[in-house]
Amino acid sequence: MQRAFDTTLARLLGDWRGPVLLAVSGGVDSMTMLYLARHSSLNLDFAVAHVNFSLRPGDCDKDQALVHHTCQQAGIPFYTRRFDTAAYASEKGISIEMAARELRYGWFSSLMEEHGYGHLLVAHNQNDSAETMMLNLLRGTGLRGLCGIRETNGNIIRPMLGFSRADIEAFATENNISFREDSTNSDVEISRNRLRRNVFPEFEKINPSILNTLSSEAGHFAQAEAVLDELLAEKRSTLCKYEGDAECISIKALIREPHRDYWMFRLLAPCGFTPAQIESALAAIDAQSGKEFLSATHRLLKDRECFKIYPLSDSTLPHIEVTVFDRTGDFDPRKHPSDVLYADADTLNLPLQVRPWRSGDRFRPLGMQTSRLVSDFFTDLKLDLEQKRRAGIVYFEDSYGEHVTAVAGISSPRLDDRHKITPSTKRIAAISLK
Repeated sequence: MQRAFDTTLARLLGDWRGPVLLAVSGGVDSMTMLYLARHSSLNLDFAVAHVNFSLRPGDCDKDQALVHHTCQQAGIPFYTRRFDTAAYASEKGISIEMAARELRYGWFSSLMEEHGYGHLLVAHNQNDSAETMMLNLLRGTGLRGLCGIRETNGNIIRPMLGFSRADIEAFATENNISFREDSTNSDVEISRNRLRRNVFPEFEKINPSILNTLSSEAGHFAQAEAVLDELLAEKRSTLCKYEGDAECISIKALIREPHRDYWMFRLLAPCGFTPAQIESALAAIDAQSGKEFLSATHRLLKDRECFKIYPLSDSTLPHIEVTVFDRTGDFDPRKHPSDVLYADADTLNLPLQVRPWRSGDRFRPLGMQTSRLVSDFFTDLKLDLEQKRRAGIVYFEDSYGEHVTAVAGISSPRLDDRHKITPSTKRIAAISLK
């Protein structure tokens, strides 16, 4: 195993000769990886990072103590960090598993940047990859999920993927490697444990080499995925275009595609949309505009001629900055930036404010002599629902109430005609839209 580990690690490290960081939990996989790294012929310069997730009272501290003691005896630099994982998961509204992943990889990344570690070694094994493949198949993640756990992901490398859990446990026994068993591994209410303890033993009765078979198949799926990635790049150029920060999938081009279901999945799944949502979106191709779907990070909107994918934002209203200056005789607003509106400052009551538009809002678009509903103005511009949400009403207040100065946050912001620059304008208010 030592020779195989060294060969794999040398390949994964490539030309890197600097320090690396090992993620060590205290379990048999990571403690065996630590042993192999210590005895490697590559003369590794490495440190160990251990996360205490505070999830198993007492046990987490014992895990930390074991890893710390092992590193201390061998003179290996050791880092540890304690997180209140349950509180973080509750605050973010995510699962414990997802919270633990975010916390540990976020901390690992900061450690690597601070101390110059070029790679993070993680001890996933062959069983982990096979279990991940099956879980992804059950969840419906498509071909990408069937690639299992990859050897490399950016600067994360997994030199233990070629070893089964049985191989690792046997090696640990032979070499008296101390490790701790996670008590939650026996909880079959956890999907991965149920697969591990109840399902894979049945698979092994059918195919004793199931792990090797799935590992080989994962490699084939990864190659197929790479080919399809190249084809997706070509398809994206014919199916999609950008309008601001929205990626727009042409419905007309999509209908012509014989495999439209697959391309929609490939375009939308990375944005967090579920297979059920994607299926519902496809069923809405002939529906009226306005149907929406939300993922954790994006909004999908069915518009007249396309599906629009918008990234979600904490704040969509435009931000404004106002600068007032004296007018010069040669000032011409048409010769200045388009993201700045120029108004007669003496018609305003500063400061200006911004709010979302409301049903019933009216203003007099520049160049018109009568007021209009803002909603009708939006209709003329053919704005979709998300663009309307992002629109902002720029206004000021006086003793008579609110006065609309402009409509902003749209591709063509418009000043109210009552505040335009005229020959008698003496002071100009430049309203910058951010």
